[in-house]
Amino acid sequence: MISKQANADAKRIITLGGPVTEIVYALEAGDKIVATDTTSKYPAEVLGLPKVGYMRQLSAEGLLSLKPDLILALEGSGPSHVLETIQAAGIKVVEIPELVNTKSIVTGIDLIAAQTNKQALGKSLSTAISTQLQKQHTKIKDLPEKPSVLFLLNTGHGGPMTAGKNTAIDTIITYSGGKNIASDLESFKPLASEYILGNNPDYILMSDRFLANSGGLKALAKDPLLGKLSAVQNGRIVTLDGTLLFGLGPRTIDAVETLSSQIKKQKP
Repeated sequence: MISKQANADAKRIITLGGPVTEIVYALEAGDKIVATDTTSKYPAEVLGLPKVGYMRQLSAEGLLSLKPDLILALEGSGPSHVLETIQAAGIKVVEIPELVNTKSIVTGIDLIAAQTNKQALGKSLSTAISTQLQKQHTKIKDLPEKPSVLFLLNTGHGGPMTAGKNTAIDTIITYSGGKNIASDLESFKPLASEYILGNNPDYILMSDRFLANSGGLKALAKDPLLGKLSAVQNGRIVTLDGTLLFGLGPRTIDAVETLSSQIKKQKP
C-alpha cells in the first residue's frame, strides 16, 4: 500500500512524473529534489538532476542508490514490486493521482504540499489553477460551435495513438473551446485508419516534437493516411510543448490559452 501520510521533514526527494516534479518546483521545494524520472523536463533546473529512468520502468537499485527519504510517484509509476521493495527498505512512497481534471489537480497539489510542508503555497496554487480554469470555462461554455480536435501521438510502435476521456489532453482541448473527437474512448488508445478517416477532425493536435519529427506539415500532407484529412490539407495543425500535454499543473492555463489562440488563428 502506497502511503499518503504527511512527511514534512523530507530532505531528499525523488519525483516520478513530469507534472509531479513541476508542482514541487512551483511549491518552492525543488531544492529538496535529488533525482527525477525521464519525463521530468520542466523547469530548466531539473535537466541537470540525475535521472532514475522512465517512470514505468524503474529499478529498486537505482532508486535506493540515491538515498531518498521520500518518493513522490505519479499514479502508474512502477513496476509495483519495485516501489514495494523501496517501501520495505523504510522509504516513504506517496502516490499522486493522475492529474487529468480540476478535482485531481487540487488533490495532487494538496498531497504534494503536505509532503513538502508547503500547505499555504499549495492552497494558493490549487486555488489559482481552479479559478483560472473556471474563468476559461465561462468564456467557452456558450460557444455556438466547438471545432473538433483529434490528438495524435506517435509511439514509435506502429500506428498513431490518441487521448480519450480521463486524460489531461481531453481537459485541455475542452477548456480551449474544442471538442475532443476521441472523447468516446477511454484514456490512450491506438487508432485504426478507419477511425481517423471516419471522424475527419477540424484540427489535429500534436506535440511540437512529434510534428518536427514527422517532417513538418509538408511531410504530413504526403502521408498516405493523414494526408487525406481536411485538417492536414488546410494546414490546421495545432501544437503544444509535450511537457504540457500529459498532466495538468501550474502551466495548464498556458496550454489552454495557447491552444485556443491557435484554433482561432487557423479557423476556416
